[in-house]
Amino acid sequence: MRRWRGQSDFDPAFRLIEESLDHLRPWMPWVASHSEESTRSFLAKSDARWDSGDAYNYAIARGGTLIGMCLTYRGTEPQGRMMGYWLHPGATGQGIATRATAAMVTEAFSLPDVEYGNPVSTPRDQPQWCPRP
Repeated sequence: MRRWRGQSDFDPAFRLIEESLDHLRPWMPWVASHSEESTRSFLAKSDARWDSGDAYNYAIARGGTLIGMCLTYRGTEPQGRMMGYWLHPGATGQGIATRATAAMVTEAFSLPDVEYGNPVSTPRDQPQWCPRP
C-alpha cells in the first residue's frame, strides 16, 4: 500500500479501473460515471483530502503494478472512520484485501479521537462496526 502520487499515477490508475469495470459495477456506484476526467479529478483531490485528514486514499500495488485501491475517510460522527477497498479481479482470493484492510485499520486507529471504523457495505450487507481494539 502506498499513497497516490497525483497525476503521475493517472495511466496505471485509469488502466486498473478500466480492466476492473465489469467486476466493480455491482458494488461501486461511481463506476457508472467513470471517465478519464473523473480519474484525474480523484487523483487531484487525493492530496488535499489527505492533508486535511478527510480521507486517506491508498494505491495497492504488487511488484510495482497497481492492483487495487483502499481508503479510510471521516464518517458522519467525528470519532468514526469509514473504510473501503477494491481489487482488480485478477488479484482477488489471495489475501491481499485482508492484509491491506488490516494495515488500513491499524493506521486509522492510530489517528487521534478515532473510536470506531465502519466498512463501507453494499445495500445487501448489514453495517459492521469495528470498535477500537
